[in-house]
Amino acid sequence: MSDSTIERRLDWMKRSTIEGFAGLIVGAGSGMGEACAWTFAANGGLTVVADLNEASAQKVAAAITARGYKAIAVKLDVSRKDDIDAAVEKVVAKYGRLDVLINVAVHVASTLLEDVDFDRWDHAFGVNVRGALVLALACRPHLLKSPAPAIVHAASLAGVHGYANSGSYGPSKGALIALSKQMAMEWAVDNIRVNVVIPGSIMTPAMIRDVTPVGIAARKKQIPLGRLSEASEQADVAIFLASPAASFVTGQTIVVDGGFSHNLWPQPMGMSESMRERAERLKRESQ
Repeated sequence: MSDSTIERRLDWMKRSTIEGFAGLIVGAGSGMGEACAWTFAANGGLTVVADLNEASAQKVAAAITARGYKAIAVKLDVSRKDDIDAAVEKVVAKYGRLDVLINVAVHVASTLLEDVDFDRWDHAFGVNVRGALVLALACRPHLLKSPAPAIVHAASLAGVHGYANSGSYGPSKGALIALSKQMAMEWAVDNIRVNVVIPGSIMTPAMIRDVTPVGIAARKKQIPLGRLSEASEQADVAIFLASPAASFVTGQTIVVDGGFSHNLWPQPMGMSESMRERAERLKRESQ
């Protein structure tokens, strides 16, 4: 490799770093959100670990700082505007800036459309769509001051392909994708990039709780890469989209599912149960 090529590469690496950027990572108490917080911090970011579960947020932030990285914790219920405003104020008060918003907060309501509870429907849309907009609007004035502002939302394959018992969750995630594209188009003039990550199946406690072992095994067989994702693999893509390395990427929906969505399956999401069987099982388990 020539000296000039090496210099160009090093210059690109310098320009693409998130070092010194302040990032609000929402839903960071566990799973993909936690992995995003770790990855952001490990790359030199000034990290705010936000979660509905304050104890989980504090635990993650403490673990990150114990490794010598920068992180603070904040309790955040994205369905409450006062929580959102307080969290954003805490970021700016601590770090003096806000460059990145990564929103992995989610409300999952498992139901068939015919069984939908409209209070839960409203809450799903309140968290997954309205909350995302209120959060982005609260961050926007500070993002406008950043040299490379970015927003990344985590959606779901359920928002693209209908599947078992996602009568509230799927439509709300589909709306989040549409909202993100609208943000990207309206805010491009201000250089605020907005993108979406759609994670595939991640081996998390929630996956173990919500899907039977038989269902997990079936899903692995239907993923071309032959396995479920690690949360860190989703975080890598989210942090890339949040970084200046993706400076010309906006309005995009990036699917990170090991090829699953390009495969054909006999039952939605590889479930071994019928939609009705799974709905009834989840109802029994919640009682």
